[in-house]
Amino acid sequence: SSIVQPTTRHTTLAAHGPPLAAWSVAMAMPMANVYSVPRHPCEHEELTGPLAALPRSESMDVTNDPRFFSNNVIAKRLAAFQTISVVAVLMVNLSVKQMFTLQKNIKIETADGVVQYLGFCLMCIVFLLNLTTVIVLIQQLFMTYRLLTVGPCGFEIAKSYYLNPNIVTMRHMAVKGFFLSLPLFVASSSCMVWTEFSHAGTHTLAIPVVVFLAVMSLVMLFINKKHQSIFKERYNMAKAHEEPLMSHIETMSHRSRGGFFGLDV
Repeated sequence: SSIVQPTTRHTTLAAHGPPLAAWSVAMAMPMANVYSVPRHPCEHEELTGPLAALPRSESMDVTNDPRFFSNNVIAKRLAAFQTISVVAVLMVNLSVKQMFTLQKNIKIETADGVVQYLGFCLMCIVFLLNLTTVIVLIQQLFMTYRLLTVGPCGFEIAKSYYLNPNIVTMRHMAVKGFFLSLPLFVASSSCMVWTEFSHAGTHTLAIPVVVFLAVMSLVMLFINKKHQSIFKERYNMAKAHEEPLMSHIETMSHRSRGGFFGLDV
């Protein structure tokens, strides 16, 4: 009797053709060998020596939530503050240039010296107000956007940060300081115009320009005040219109909770 030698799986399936044989060999291989990825040495996995000496810093988790890409009321409000921050940066540059170009030989005992020093002080105030606006708004923009993308509860966390009393007070102070700095900048420019014409010995030519700039600074103050008053009036009107609806909803919710069976949905 002939002894039938057992054949291996690879040799048996190889008779069915090259595609089936190749598939069978791949399936017979250990999974660790099939999906093993060669590890290449990475030089930048850990902090280097100079960076390791710096204070420790950690980044937030990165979660790709589709809700991050949808618009919300916080993002729309932050867009307005972005415009203010850009203009504030420009005002910082203008005020710094005016401060350094001002002549320092001030004779404070004369009327021209008083006007010159007053213009310099006003320009310093403009610089500080706008620099404060930039610092406050840039930090709040940066931190609010980070909290918006912190995770599934990002909007609620960003909302609590945005409405924090300290954050609200600093933000309103920065915005009011920015709008106040604009008429102060015009008033300071009028003082510097008077100083330049005074050094040239032509006071008469400076009078119309200085008067016009001073009047425009007062007009700008009036414009800011008028905008704020109209805004507060419309805001109070919106709250007054929504108060009956909100009180009705709150009353109905209390009634539904007060039943014997409680809420039925």
